[in-house]
Amino acid sequence: MTVRPAVVRARLAHLGFVLRQLERLQQLSTAERGREPLHRMAAERGIHIAAEAIFDMGHHVLAGRGLPVPAAYRDVIPALVEAGVLDVTIAARLDGMAGLRNILVHDYVAVDEARIWQVLDRHLGDLAAVHQSLGALPELSGSGA
Repeated sequence: MTVRPAVVRARLAHLGFVLRQLERLQQLSTAERGREPLHRMAAERGIHIAAEAIFDMGHHVLAGRGLPVPAAYRDVIPALVEAGVLDVTIAARLDGMAGLRNILVHDYVAVDEARIWQVLDRHLGDLAAVHQSLGALPELSGSGA
């Protein structure tokens, strides 16, 4: 298998869109965040989509390069570091993203609202850095379909 640029580019585009929406939510004041439950729900969904996109592209890139594809989400980001795709510092700051993704998907009733806003405030730049790193993949430099 090879990395299919069109697949990665489509997911990168969607991740970019999601990150821009999360930036808008990040600008809300604490009062605005607490006043409107829809803001929290949007933040949860945006973080979930961002995580899914990163893990999905990670699986695709690793498989496309003929590298082992981790069975667990928590192992995807370290595998991308090992493959030279992501910086170890960014990966360390995103430690726990797989666990948060699992909570958002499977234990959505118990989501800690403060944790959602904390991720948005502290790690949106890290998610953007992953977006940038994936967008710089050498496999994407050609015209590739």
